[in-house]
Amino acid sequence: MSERPLSTVVVTAFLAAGAVAVTRQRLEAQAVKRGALPRASAAADLPPRRPQPDWAERLAGWVPTRPSSRLGRVATTAWSAPLTAVGFVLAALAGAAPRWDRSLGCFVVRGAGGPSRIALGAVGASANTVGLVIVSPGPAPDPVLLAHEAVHARQAERFGPLLLPVYVGLSARFGYRDNPLERAARLGARQASLVR
Repeated sequence: MSERPLSTVVVTAFLAAGAVAVTRQRLEAQAVKRGALPRASAAADLPPRRPQPDWAERLAGWVPTRPSSRLGRVATTAWSAPLTAVGFVLAALAGAAPRWDRSLGCFVVRGAGGPSRIALGAVGASANTVGLVIVSPGPAPDPVLLAHEAVHARQAERFGPLLLPVYVGLSARFGYRDNPLERAARLGARQASLVR
């Protein structure tokens, strides 16, 4: 019996987790449409539907901030660059130019069309962040939504290219709404709303 290379096992596991995560997110979006689940705004204070381990609770309470030093910003930008490059490709496919938003510390694509609009609609999302690029089909996204997505940009700065497998794995395990990274982004949006 031949052994599979580790890379094949890892890719297969990632794809399987991705399929589970997308399926769970779609089912949650359908439950919201039916009224079986309340709509989760970008800053909703929703407790998880099932108890989560301590590490997940700590992750859900972690709202990273932008690095304060120039060196820190350069390092986190470089670390998140592979994901940001994918975000720029999505922006190009969306037919919209990313614009730097100084207050958010990331790029924002407004009025995204094409595959991005279709994918966001399929899972019931209003925006998506890939690296330091927020993609929104709306021409004027809600500031609370942008604050939520900016937390994902900060997460990308910390996790770098590891964010994608971490996010997918957490979504496969906990679902989209209860994903600790999503809970942290909602917390960050609430905190940003209080500051304004």
